[in-house]
Amino acid sequence: MVYRGKPSKACSECRIKRRKCDLSRPACRQCVRAGSTCDGYRDANYLTIRDQTAETVGKIPLFSENNALHISFDGNQGGSAGPRPSQPAQVYHSKERRRHGPWLRIEIPLEDQALHFFFHHYAVHGSSQTYSHPDCRSIIYARATGSGYLASLITAVGLASLAYVESAPTLTQAASRTFSRALCDIRAALEDPTEAASDQMLVAVMLLALHETVASDFDDDSNPWDRHVDGALALIQLRGAAQLCNRISRCIFLNLTTEILINCLQRGVRVPILLINLMADARKYETAQEEPATRLADMIVSVCAIIASGKENIMREEDLSSYISALLSIDTDLECWTQILPAEYEYTTLTDSDDLRATKAYIGRYDTYTSVEIAHTWNLQRCARITLRQALLETLSKHPHRPSSQPTLPFLPPSISYTRLLHSSDTVIEENTRDICYSVPYIVHGCNKARKSSDLRAARILHLLWPLYIAGMARTADDTLRFWVALKLKMIGEVTGIQEAKRMALSVRRQCLSLETL
Repeated sequence: MVYRGKPSKACSECRIKRRKCDLSRPACRQCVRAGSTCDGYRDANYLTIRDQTAETVGKIPLFSENNALHISFDGNQGGSAGPRPSQPAQVYHSKERRRHGPWLRIEIPLEDQALHFFFHHYAVHGSSQTYSHPDCRSIIYARATGSGYLASLITAVGLASLAYVESAPTLTQAASRTFSRALCDIRAALEDPTEAASDQMLVAVMLLALHETVASDFDDDSNPWDRHVDGALALIQLRGAAQLCNRISRCIFLNLTTEILINCLQRGVRVPILLINLMADARKYETAQEEPATRLADMIVSVCAIIASGKENIMREEDLSSYISALLSIDTDLECWTQILPAEYEYTTLTDSDDLRATKAYIGRYDTYTSVEIAHTWNLQRCARITLRQALLETLSKHPHRPSSQPTLPFLPPSISYTRLLHSSDTVIEENTRDICYSVPYIVHGCNKARKSSDLRAARILHLLWPLYIAGMARTADDTLRFWVALKLKMIGEVTGIQEAKRMALSVRRQCLSLETL
């Protein structure tokens, strides 16, 4: 695109006839004198921009080296007048498909390639931004200029992602060196209390977990957040309640809270009391749009507490009744949560066959939401119900019911039979598992009622990985669902370079009764 100079302020009729316009309003005197219609004037901010990509391509020599980077510029060929929305350059490596032309082969330093990849995939763009939070991490990323631990972490994540996408060991080594440098810089920065309490330090902890998600070790079954929860809690304790007053800082806190809640739910451990207290303080500042998500977060705290109590204690049979009653009570609360949501939490079911073929929706259906954030909130609620019901069934499996015995057991609430509880739990698990799968095309492809689709970006799908894994590993899942989930996880890993997605895909595939090559 080339700036063509300051546009004329004359009315359209005077510009066509190439005469001097006196800019009178509502109509210029030249038009009135000539008896012609004056169509008015351009907006003061109007710019004329011409697409000269084709001419520029012809002036740049093409390189043939394998390590050249390709940049495609979206847009129409030839000239066009008037302002157009700017489109970010799409970055591809040399082995990518070249049908998106025109293409330029330009040698670009590895670090710049990594930055392009990172900001394309991990910074929220345009419509991906949500109404309830600013894109807090991208705001902090933008401050990471020059050298420093945050800039090094961003580069390391970008290099690690590119390394797996391109199967390039050289990039893996570069990512490892950059990550090691970032860790050294973080240790030094933590000695400064002011820097330790800064927004960018907390975002750096989130990037450490992201780096481990991208470069996941296939022999390590731990969650990437397991090793960083204590450090994150120490930082938010240092920051104190003051972090909740600033919008950006509070947004970072809410993002971090979600990550820790998911980690506790995955491991079946209690949510740290420090975080619970800060969550209560944060409720003073919540907006009406945030209220459903924070109410759900409080329920997740309860789910973690009751599941942890079941793991911590070897319960006697007389204690099982209160334990199962508590599980069922929380599940009822989670179900009621869906009944008192504002209109923006409603989602729409689509079954259009052409659109389904393009998105490969699960069993001919997908659901659209008002934002990706709301879709993730729904999936967190679904994961909580699946986890809770599977914990209940695990408890029941330790006390099997014999068909010849009484319809109710001493440790069950009097109104609930063993058989009915098994059936209702399997129904809840199956329904919520399917609903997670129905959300995937919208989250991954950005499909909506207008049938528009966007590029797959890691920022959209990071919080989808665990729900997909939960769906694929659910006790009610059949081979059809597991193959579909495994394929989606594998595709996410191949496009974004997130190795955790590939590891999950392999784990889900191993659960299939009839193995096939993906």
